[in-house]
Amino acid sequence: MESNGVEVAMYLHENTRKLDIMVGAKLKKEEETGWLAWGLNPGPEARMVGTQALIGIKTKNEKLLKDTYNITSYTKLGCQLLPSPIDLNISNFNFIYISKLKYHVILATIILPIKYDLSRLNQVWQVGINIGAVGNKELKMHGKGLMNYDSSETINLRTGKGRGNRVHESSKIRQVHGILNIIGWGTVLPIGVIIARNFREFPLPWLGWKKCHISCQTIGYLVGTTGWAVGIWLGKASKYYSFPKHGTYGLFIFAFATIQMLFFKFKPSDRDEFHMYRNMFHHVVGYSLLIVICINILKGIHIMHLDYAYWKPAYLGIVSCLAFIFLVFEIVSWFKFVCDKFGLWILCAKCIPNEEANEKRGSREDGRVQPSDTPINN
Repeated sequence: MESNGVEVAMYLHENTRKLDIMVGAKLKKEEETGWLAWGLNPGPEARMVGTQALIGIKTKNEKLLKDTYNITSYTKLGCQLLPSPIDLNISNFNFIYISKLKYHVILATIILPIKYDLSRLNQVWQVGINIGAVGNKELKMHGKGLMNYDSSETINLRTGKGRGNRVHESSKIRQVHGILNIIGWGTVLPIGVIIARNFREFPLPWLGWKKCHISCQTIGYLVGTTGWAVGIWLGKASKYYSFPKHGTYGLFIFAFATIQMLFFKFKPSDRDEFHMYRNMFHHVVGYSLLIVICINILKGIHIMHLDYAYWKPAYLGIVSCLAFIFLVFEIVSWFKFVCDKFGLWILCAKCIPNEEANEKRGSREDGRVQPSDTPINN
């Protein structure tokens, strides 16, 4: 099984350089159209541009079409991708649907030219959904997840061993990047905000809130910054694609989180005239950061194409728990505020005992006997 749900099988007749291929994938049944592509790139790397491709297409009326395509740099710029001749000798080219397996399959036999190295053959595969109206053979852009961009491999036909591109081999580093950001930016920082919001004075005063708040923010900042640095490295390592919005959000988070951390070091005194403005800025930036962090983490999960795996449910579970805790504290805070402001505590005798009960309890603690406590002698 290759990335993107595509399976590739090959058989090489080395004496004749004849290669039999079978490429299959489950095109989304709920979609009216779809396409499956496979090709070889004679260049030094397995990449989209320069690929000589065989593509099968499913149209709206369930008709199956096939053709050859030469993928050029203009395709990457957004120009129409239409059928064109390729420099491979193709025979027995067909595109079929196997109902028992629910697979769409490309079948073909290729005579490999001398310029294709049998011990280092660059293959590329892809799946997509949308097609154009030009004879139903115009292909639209595939998805933009990492599984789509990783759909390439350099394979040794003599041994059957393949290796992905450098970016394809960095999937574990991507996971480290995601885990560090979820823990640092997405979990520990919000906990620090909840502590500062609810344990300073109201509704639950705690003398150690400040140390705990600073500790959470420092740990979250260091872990998140490490994850951000790993993301910068991954961006530099991906030569042929990038995710500018995800990177911009990440830079925004790092920059303003750094500013927030500097406030701990250069905090003005309570008597300083700028103290109020500093607090306003600190709070507005802090809450804005939490929103941007949540958006960017979800965007990163989407890029890694892990929406339906355990990543998205796990992170949404974390966000839900933190939001629930925050909401509970907010309800308690506003309840106490309203009761204090309008004197509503008197309506709840269980919350604040009446004055007579207080005096009675105090007299008992002093050892004095109350009339009601005196035994009745008959």
